Amino acid sequence: MARTSGVPVGADVRERLRAAQRAEAEAIAAVQKALVAEAAARARLNGVILRHQVELSKAAHAVHAAQATLVRTSGLERAAALLDVSSRVLRAAVNESALDSRVQATSNNTPAATPAPTIAPTET
Repeated sequence: MARTSGVPVGADVRERLRAAQRAEAEAIAAVQKALVAEAAARARLNGVILRHQVELSKAAHAVHAAQATLVRTSGLERAAALLDVSSRVLRAAVNESALDSRVQATSNNTPAATPAPTIAPTET
């Protein structure tokens, strides 16, 4: 088999080269397809995690609010004894609950609608 300018001359060599290039292209396509599938799965996972984090956050806020209510009802030390937690934990829950209430109060406040100015009719 003679070579001229570095190009394979035999038909069988060129065919093996084309087959290797096709196999390589198919492997690259498979990698790309797998990367797309992985990205889609990761996006779905992130969505599930986000939904559960929101649920967990709501539950934590409910716990803080319930603990704060108990502290208002029974006092800090008594509530700590009833729940078998430190007063520091309950104090943090009360502060968190107060913060949640302030954030919720400010997020629910929308500016009042102002009436549109009226233009008095003019006499002509």
